[in-house]
Amino acid sequence: MDLSDILAALGLVLLALGGGTFWSFSTGVMPGLARTDDDTFVSSMRSINRAVVNPLFLLPIFLPPVPLVWAGLLDLDDPRGWMLVASGVVFFVGVIVVTGAGNVPLNNALDGSTSSSTAARAAFERRWNALNGVRSLSSVVAIVLAVLALVV
Repeated sequence: MDLSDILAALGLVLLALGGGTFWSFSTGVMPGLARTDDDTFVSSMRSINRAVVNPLFLLPIFLPPVPLVWAGLLDLDDPRGWMLVASGVVFFVGVIVVTGAGNVPLNNALDGSTSSSTAARAAFERRWNALNGVRSLSSVVAIVLAVLALVV
């Protein structure tokens, strides 16, 4: 096992952890919160958004492209290298950029909203869910690319 293998495996583990988070929100957390009243929804999302600001949550969301692209650059003479780079780029654009440009501003707006819970939820829920869907799909694509790179 060489450095590229170690980095690729680390990247895949981080991808799975980060991608699992978005998948869980898309398939369980948000559908569950959708069944709540507006006050419960808003207070729950505010609480979740504060709780996720910790290294155990943030590292698998922001770190995966580093070992993946590094591993890929070490193997650019092989299709595996290009798949690892592609995996890191897909995750970077589809997760990190979408999170920073979309989800985080929505989280901040919800946190600072002085509107009614009904208005705050209406301004947040649909758009946040759509962006999280992009993050979920991007994570799945990145994971598939990384797995293919490791088995090819």
